[in-house]
Amino acid sequence: MKEFAILKFLDKISSIFQMNGIDYPIMRKILQIKFTMDERRVPTIMMNEKKQAEKNTFRSALIIYAIMGIVIGVFMFLPLPLFYKMNLITGMILFMLMTSMISDFSSVLLDVDDKNILLPKPINAKTLNTAKLIHIIVYLFSITMAISGGSLVFGLIRYGVVFFLLLLLEIILLCGFAILFTALFYYAILTIFSGEKLKDIINYFQIVLVTVMTIMYQLIGRIFDISNLNLNVTPHVWDFFLPSAWFSAPFKILIEMDTSWHYRSLSLIGLVVPLITVTLYVKVVAPRFEKKLQKLNSGGSVRPISLRKESFQRAVSNIICSHPIEKVFFRFTLQMMGNERKLKLKLYPNLAFAVILPLIFLLNFFNSNQSFAESFSEIANGKYYLMLYFSVAFLDSSFSMINSSENYKGAWIYKTLPIDNPGMVMRGAFKGFLYQYIIPAYLLISILFIAIFRLRVIPNLILIFLNLLLLMIAFFLFSQKELPFYKDFNIQNGNNLLNVMLSFIFCTVCAFVHYAAVAWIPYGLAINIGISLVLIVLLWHFSFKISWKDIISV
Repeated sequence: MKEFAILKFLDKISSIFQMNGIDYPIMRKILQIKFTMDERRVPTIMMNEKKQAEKNTFRSALIIYAIMGIVIGVFMFLPLPLFYKMNLITGMILFMLMTSMISDFSSVLLDVDDKNILLPKPINAKTLNTAKLIHIIVYLFSITMAISGGSLVFGLIRYGVVFFLLLLLEIILLCGFAILFTALFYYAILTIFSGEKLKDIINYFQIVLVTVMTIMYQLIGRIFDISNLNLNVTPHVWDFFLPSAWFSAPFKILIEMDTSWHYRSLSLIGLVVPLITVTLYVKVVAPRFEKKLQKLNSGGSVRPISLRKESFQRAVSNIICSHPIEKVFFRFTLQMMGNERKLKLKLYPNLAFAVILPLIFLLNFFNSNQSFAESFSEIANGKYYLMLYFSVAFLDSSFSMINSSENYKGAWIYKTLPIDNPGMVMRGAFKGFLYQYIIPAYLLISILFIAIFRLRVIPNLILIFLNLLLLMIAFFLFSQKELPFYKDFNIQNGNNLLNVMLSFIFCTVCAFVHYAAVAWIPYGLAINIGISLVLIVLLWHFSFKISWKDIISV
């Protein structure tokens, strides 16, 4: 088993542990196993990477965090007021730290498997708790330094040693505040709800983290636009409700020598609140926290559906599905997608990106030489709604994601059911996916575009949606036929990148045809809608004529 540098350091101070009644050889072995498992576990920000057992994914994740930390640190050189600048930097560090903790750190802080496995063995609780504490500290230190390293280095270059030492102290307080707030957050959820609800909330934070990381890549080139703004920072009452302001105020005092009561009060809060949370955690939370963690062992992964929701889904299936088997698998798909956390983790960022990406591209068309109203009017009266085809490019190939499942071992059920036509299974799954994810995402972006381009854009939105359906059916027709939820997430699909590339190519062609129909052909929009409808009907008729020999074996 691999030897870690931290273990070699602990070997030198092993006598300290032994003096306090800790079985150091056992503790060392537990830590060695934990650190090894950390390297094999795929962090949230790398969920879309191909999994390789020999690859140190945790170290790769730290590199990604470090790159984002460098982006955050670049704000040090922007010509902004120091208090405003540090609010941005500490706010981003705090956000990144807390989302990464709740998404990835949960596997460390909420680990109950070691106690279930090891405590029945001749291992005392003090040894096990110390191993867990050291694991938490090392894990937290690694993530924190990766996220804040860029700010520390650039702060040292820009403002000197005093600033560096102050920022290092603030990061320690910030880190303590984040982990204690996270623990309190977990404790509150476990006190009120079941362990299953906590798993759902952790999943939502994982989705937020992946989405934010993806969008930040698109915004990196635009962060310097704010350097042209003339910002005047004045004290406000709401500063007292912003944790970023608490940790930014000391820089105003020690670097700019502004000792007004406002910044002194904020600095005091930034020191007192972490101390209060530490005391609260040690005295109240920690003694009860481990008992609450046992809730994580309760409840299954499948949540019962309410009678009202089931009745509504049944009514919808009766409307949009014609065959009994199609109706059954429409409802089956909705139920499975509601319980599949890993599927949501892969799919939701893609849907969020499909909604946000056109809006990000619209920002490029705001002219700095014009007022906001003039730029907005120019965009609203143009044909920039064609940017919505970027959303189509992300949505049309997403149906293939439902081939994977955490419960893939139950796929044997397909062969036991009396189903002669697997096309009905695929039709029900296709309509369920469309109903659950594609239509809500498209409706949301349509509402935003109607707000920008007014009611005149509605016929164009109808055409774009028809083209979305056309491309989804075409992708299904020419792709490998795989049953829904039949394979493990670890099995990678080598055609994913090709599908994305083809999707963008086809969407570009559709956007050009759409533009030509609107700009150059009389009644071109209506003609284009009619052609798309005919093609959808034809492709739908042929796409689901599938036999069992066409299906990849379960």
